[in-house]
Amino acid sequence: MSSGDPIMTSQRPALTASAKKAAAMAALMLAATGVAALPAWADSTHTVLPCMHGSVKLPGETPVAGGPAHHGAPTLNTSLVKVTSAKGETTFEVRSTATNHTGAAYQHVTLVPSFFTTLGVMNGANTAIQWVHDGTATTLAMRLGCDPTVFVDSAALDAPLADGRTVSYDLRITTATAVAEQVTNDFLVSTGGAADGQTGLTGNPLNLTDRIPAKPSSPTPQPTATRDTTPAPTTHTSAPAAPAAPSTPPPATNAQAATTATPNPTTSQASLASTGGGSGSGTLLAGAAALTATGAAVLFGLKRRARRAN
Repeated sequence: MSSGDPIMTSQRPALTASAKKAAAMAALMLAATGVAALPAWADSTHTVLPCMHGSVKLPGETPVAGGPAHHGAPTLNTSLVKVTSAKGETTFEVRSTATNHTGAAYQHVTLVPSFFTTLGVMNGANTAIQWVHDGTATTLAMRLGCDPTVFVDSAALDAPLADGRTVSYDLRITTATAVAEQVTNDFLVSTGGAADGQTGLTGNPLNLTDRIPAKPSSPTPQPTATRDTTPAPTTHTSAPAAPAAPSTPPPATNAQAATTATPNPTTSQASLASTGGGSGSGTLLAGAAALTATGAAVLFGLKRRARRAN
């Protein structure tokens, strides 16, 4: 609603969330058909708020001359059928009903559905309302009412209604899913109307806020794996070094000792004799000579004793 509307003032205090919701409820309750108790406006032609005045004269707005007396008015209601989302669109299927318990029949009961979204996220430019009947879907004209409420601007939903009976209309409210996902607060659908001159009929709003499709959450970005460009340390695998040969030959095994020939003593003496003068060799030769001389002396003495005895 623009600032130029007659019900607006130049200065408006800020509204709390509850006050905004109450104002929205009031706008829905006033409906599209008029409230006779309201004062006339500047041009003296309106008996309702200008933002609520539709371009179509509703059959139910006209009183029936000589009609029966009614005790009360029809009861209006809005109920949810289902919500579907497909191919980028979300459809809210609702049912608007009127029930007559006034004790007399009506010739014309005209229903006027409307919907409200906070800040007018869903509006006549991006949302459509269709009446589904007899296997067909009829698109209903809409108009902007008390901003941001949108009303059906059509007399199509009209029918006679006998006492004790109910009439209902299946409706589709369709918008782009991307638009529906932007509705973060209130989404209310209501049914208003008129019946044989009884205007300003309203029903309790249907709150579809919790049926708005959830906006898909953005996936949490995963840390990008960085490639380690540091070269790995080079390792060289080489065969183990051969063990060094022992400086002292290992002792012969039993098998080797058994097959080794016993050295010839003569050969050993000859070898010792041929080695020549080492200090070790000279000592051995001297000892041997002494032993030989001692043996010869003993042998000589024995022989002399033997001669004397003879």
